[in-house]
Amino acid sequence: MQEMLWVAVVVVAVLLVVAFIVRAISNRRGRPSFRTRSLPVGYFSAYQTRIQELQAMFVNQPREAVAGAKHMVDDLMMRLGYPTRLDERERMRDLAHVHRPLAEHYKAGVTLKSDSTTEDLRRALQHYLDLARGLMDRAQPEHEEPAGRREIAG
Repeated sequence: MQEMLWVAVVVVAVLLVVAFIVRAISNRRGRPSFRTRSLPVGYFSAYQTRIQELQAMFVNQPREAVAGAKHMVDDLMMRLGYPTRLDERERMRDLAHVHRPLAEHYKAGVTLKSDSTTEDLRRALQHYLDLARGLMDRAQPEHEEPAGRREIAG
C-alpha cells in the first residue's frame, strides 16, 4: 500500500515537471520578451526621405545603398523597441515574433554574398526598403515631438 502511494507521488511529481517545462517552452515561443513601441510622427518623414535617397543612390553606388538600407532598418528597429542583436538569426526571430512576413524580408536582405550581382543587390535593397515600410506601417505614430531635426541612421 505504501509502495503504491510513493508511485503515485512520483508520477504526480513527474507530470508537474513535464507540464511546467511544456508551459515554459510554449510561452517562450509564443511571445517575444520585448515590447515594440510606436514611432514619433516626426520620424516618419525622415525615414521616408531616407528611403528615397537610398533608391536614388543605388544607381551609382549599389553596395553602399544596400548597406545604408540595412543600417536604416537596424536603426528603425532599435527605435521601435526591438532588442539590439549582433546575430542576424536572432534579429529575424525577433521580427518573426512580431510579424513573420517582415522577417522574410530581412532574411532575403542578409543572404547577400560579397560576389552578388547588381540584380541581387537590387532585390536585397527592395527587401530592406519593404521591411522599413512594413515596420513603419505597423508602428502607430505618437504625438508630434517638439520641432527639431530628427536624426536617423543611414
